Amino acid sequence: MFKVLSSFNVWSRGTNTFSKAHHCANTNVAGNYFMTKCAQLFCGLLIIVSCTPTKTNETEWFETDWIFVRDSSNYFNFDPRYIGLRFRNDTLITISDLWLTHEGRYSVNGNQIQVFDEDSTDFEIIKLTKDSLILFGYTDTLKYYNRTFEFDQELRFQKITLQGGQCFSECPEFYLTMDDKGNVEFKGLENSKFQGTKIYSIDFQAKNRIDSLFKWSNINNIDTTDFYGSDDDWSLTISFQYGDNELKRIRGTHSSMPLRLKGIIRTLLDDLRKRGLV
Repeated sequence: MFKVLSSFNVWSRGTNTFSKAHHCANTNVAGNYFMTKCAQLFCGLLIIVSCTPTKTNETEWFETDWIFVRDSSNYFNFDPRYIGLRFRNDTLITISDLWLTHEGRYSVNGNQIQVFDEDSTDFEIIKLTKDSLILFGYTDTLKYYNRTFEFDQELRFQKITLQGGQCFSECPEFYLTMDDKGNVEFKGLENSKFQGTKIYSIDFQAKNRIDSLFKWSNINNIDTTDFYGSDDDWSLTISFQYGDNELKRIRGTHSSMPLRLKGIIRTLLDDLRKRGLV
């Protein structure tokens, strides 16, 4: 660009020293030179743009939630509440039923995943497809599947019940049922702001959010024999009636319920608080 502008300026200054005839005779020469330089510049820009790194399919596949596959070959003793890894916006997060742990920023160089945090571990990518991820880390080979496999577009509930129980403080006790239309019956018991029975319809946005979260719940694979909780937390029980009269009841405490159900529980509790019922 500098050369093009420099040549153009020299030519402009020269118009005052040459005759009119000479000027006209050389106009095409200067114009051709200018157009040639512009074409060269344009081609250079195209090369730069074409060489600029863009997200590949592999990168797009990588940036999602990966669910850990448990089998007897795993040497590393994983927490039973460990779910998997989330790679999103250059940040690595460990997923568990208890919480999401921010591991730090990461970068991928070849088949190496470097995590920029002294308390985190690096990984080696053994295999990456759209559906599965195999890593080497924690001195073991770790297998994961893409969480999109858990999404079930056809999954719908007929009824949800949520029961709030006791804790060591004054936690609200209640019994709530909601049908597939969003009709709710609430029975407020001890420590609830409203005690008695109240019937209402949950708002449209909350109902749609619960519908969507249920499709992502992986409900058929949640272990109902386990107790997801601790002794010093708020006791909760949630039940789902769905499909062909299938019923799942999950017991635990507020902070330790399965991660895939926490969004549904949070949405129901937020609606109760907004209405001043608990």
